[in-house]
Amino acid sequence: MSLSTSFRTAQVLGLGGAIWLSGNIEALSLISVPALSRSQKQDSVPVGHLVRQWKYIYDDGKVQNPSVAAIASASFAYLAWSVRSGTALSLIVPKNSFQIYSAAALLAIGMVPYTMIFMLPTNNKLMAKAEQAAGAKGAVAVDDKEVIELLRKWSILSGIRSLVPLLGGVVSMAAIFA
Repeated sequence: MSLSTSFRTAQVLGLGGAIWLSGNIEALSLISVPALSRSQKQDSVPVGHLVRQWKYIYDDGKVQNPSVAAIASASFAYLAWSVRSGTALSLIVPKNSFQIYSAAALLAIGMVPYTMIFMLPTNNKLMAKAEQAAGAKGAVAVDDKEVIELLRKWSILSGIRSLVPLLGGVVSMAAIFA
């Protein structure tokens, strides 16, 4: 018996989705937010504009990333279900595949509770600053140091968050390439 096309497709969607998601999130921490901060330091861009730009980036990621996490997680959950004890596939895959794919499914979607538990207070403060800046047309009315510190904190928290789906992808490789 060989692995079906749907099984292989789920492996590709799960692994590819988890790894892509990790890279997408990490790019915000390593590229986008530092570029915003650099534009304030080097080009004297008002901090109100920076926090508004962060909000646009955040809004796009908030729509896109949970969907990718859900697809990767659902793919891993399907794989776990497919190799559960008593199935024909359970006889040809490594013995612990069910546990591996289950863990990968939880890790792939794990960025959502991580965001809610660890990042929500910082997100809410930055959103409030963005709304405050919008009311002032971005020119004044926000505390520069506080916004820069919040962006720095957000970047660190987001960088850590990127490791959750990455770990899901790495874990899944134990079953995919065994």
